[in-house]
Amino acid sequence: MKLVLVLTAVLAVMFGSPALAQDAHDAAFYPEHADAADVIDAALTQARDEDKQALIVFGADWCHDSRGLASKLEDDERLSALIADHYVLVRVDVGQRHRNQDQLQRFGVIESFGTPTLVITDGAGALQNGLTAHDWRTADSAALSDVAMYLRRYAGVDAEGETPVSGADLDAAAQTWPPYIQALTEIDARLAAGEMSEAEAARARIYARGMARSIARLGMGRVAEAQAVEIADMADLQALGMAPSDDLTAAVSAQISEIEFDLLARLSSQDAETAQAMAEDVAPHQRVE
Repeated sequence: MKLVLVLTAVLAVMFGSPALAQDAHDAAFYPEHADAADVIDAALTQARDEDKQALIVFGADWCHDSRGLASKLEDDERLSALIADHYVLVRVDVGQRHRNQDQLQRFGVIESFGTPTLVITDGAGALQNGLTAHDWRTADSAALSDVAMYLRRYAGVDAEGETPVSGADLDAAAQTWPPYIQALTEIDARLAAGEMSEAEAARARIYARGMARSIARLGMGRVAEAQAVEIADMADLQALGMAPSDDLTAAVSAQISEIEFDLLARLSSQDAETAQAMAEDVAPHQRVE
């Protein structure tokens, strides 16, 4: 029963619902009918002119975590200041991961496996965070300090005088998560049996890694709340030249160890949702070249 309750809570956090989408902010964060290509082009031009990074958030207003991240970036003074000083922020609607995928692909990101998907580029459009773009499916549950250090890292903000922050090895925590281990084992077995192509296996691994790291970020958020500490990924702290005040990787791993999740079943379910949305959407919001 405990695992069922945990899974139900995680599903509500990660995948949202129309009811959950109505939070304190009633306005649309991810306008469905905006021309995403024009919005992104303008952001890149502004980033280049102002010597900033472009932060392009691919999400949807139905998604609890897409809206949660948007609220964090607007409502938290530290995060809003980071954005104002170092980023040009724009948000792009992806529907059920079927809209504006061409705009992700222009930066070398093959698709949005979940929402939100974060793309950070310089003014020339060069992707800066390719390995971590899929890490934010639990953004609403992420610690504010985790988001702040991530943004500081990719903005190249000097960490001198920063308050001590505890660290957790996000990759190490993700790799101990049982559903991730199970998914990788199953992918290898299906590939060996000829049930998956190399391309399908590679896609499934990217999805599983992003999900596992998202769950680890959720775990960091829980540890930060439980221990009343600031926490961030060790890799972000290292990039900023900051030594963590404590290593809380074990605590994060413990937080997520009982979260049960069939990753490949969820990927298959998402693909079905996307296919249905594509069939129903007569205006898929793609730019026709």
